[in-house]
Amino acid sequence: MQTNVIGMGLFADGGMLASKPYAASANYINKMSDYCSKCVYNPKTRIGKDACPFNFFYWNFLDRHREKLKSQGRMSFILANLDKMPAIELEEIRQQATQWHEKS
Repeated sequence: MQTNVIGMGLFADGGMLASKPYAASANYINKMSDYCSKCVYNPKTRIGKDACPFNFFYWNFLDRHREKLKSQGRMSFILANLDKMPAIELEEIRQQATQWHEKS
């Protein structure tokens, strides 16, 4: 169990043991907690000034690791959503994630 939790939580095993990475967008965090209630970011927005960083980091992570994740059956639905995303929006997600990292 410990190995699976560490592998899933950190994607540290590169998908060797865990069936999928434990990553979440703001939508999931908002539904499962009250963390978003007083936050300045919008949990429903993926891009833009008010976009929650969990959203653009989540989609950027899936995009960067798409090749590895596509072999995980449990990821097919979420990767299909990524494939439906307009190219311009995905590019903006990539840019926001990069800019956020550069500020840190």
